[in-house]
Amino acid sequence: MVKGLYGFLTLCVLVFTGGPTHASFPLELNPPRVVVRYGDSVSVKCSTSATDHDGMGWEATFGGISVEKKDVNVVTWTVDNLTDWTIEPKCYINLIDGEQPSIVLPVILYKTPDRVSISVLNHSGPMVKGTQYHLQCDIQNIAPLQNLVVKWYKGNEPLDIVTYSNVSKRPEDLSATLMISPNRNDDGAQYRCRAELDLGPEGPQPHPTVTSEPLSMTVHYPPTFSRPEAENHLDIRVGEVITLNCTATGRPPPEYRWQSSDFQEALFTPPSEVPGTYTCTAYNQIGEISKTFTVNPKPKGDRTTFWVIIGLGLGLAIVVVIVYVVVKHRAGPNSII
Repeated sequence: MVKGLYGFLTLCVLVFTGGPTHASFPLELNPPRVVVRYGDSVSVKCSTSATDHDGMGWEATFGGISVEKKDVNVVTWTVDNLTDWTIEPKCYINLIDGEQPSIVLPVILYKTPDRVSISVLNHSGPMVKGTQYHLQCDIQNIAPLQNLVVKWYKGNEPLDIVTYSNVSKRPEDLSATLMISPNRNDDGAQYRCRAELDLGPEGPQPHPTVTSEPLSMTVHYPPTFSRPEAENHLDIRVGEVITLNCTATGRPPPEYRWQSSDFQEALFTPPSEVPGTYTCTAYNQIGEISKTFTVNPKPKGDRTTFWVIIGLGLGLAIVVVIVYVVVKHRAGPNSII
């Protein structure tokens, strides 16, 4: 009779409330979920406010316990060395009406990776500017994958963040990739990848992290002129010495060759007697770049112009004297001219 009445009242609660509420459910876990490092200890209490029971306990592959006493309201699940990746501890209570409510403890067992390393996929040696490459981050023996966050860095600059939806409780190996297209500023840059476990608010803070050793980049790029704004049109006098500046930077360091439309030799300081067009080419294994200088002769600055001016002046003076003599003669001796 009592058992039937209890069942009727329970049914009424389910009908009018849509299910058991937190207050009506007889079991409570503290903490409600746990995050445990592989091999560490763990302890969780299961308590009840119910008084009409015949005992309570835990079902688990490790640390299971059963207490068949009516006056017990707390049982503790304890494991000193947790190593079961799939463990699902369940706390239960035996009610006097024959029901056995239970609650499963969510357990996240985690392990940081044994090793994290970074490499260039299918490539060795220096990189070439503008070419695409794939960096690979190898993460060995990590769990669980669904909590893994892979972060990429160039120096201290974040480049990319990768998360995973794989549901896997056991440790696994994983490789993440990042595509890059280096430029000349990446020469000497250091890339790193970091494996981070974001285990939620119950997990350790800061997040468990393992970072790779840095990968230093060597990037080859074609030459560029150090002074592209330098004057390329030069005027020189006979005997004057000039230097044509064709300095360029590149990796590998560039070599140079000079060509002139007037002088077919390698020239760095052209003789002033040979004006003309001089072309410099800086080149390396990656590419080349050219620069042209036009050398114009200045007026020689001899005394021809000076004597022309003197001659014109003397000629003009002679003309003035002749005109004066003629006018004086025509005016007569008594003229005041």
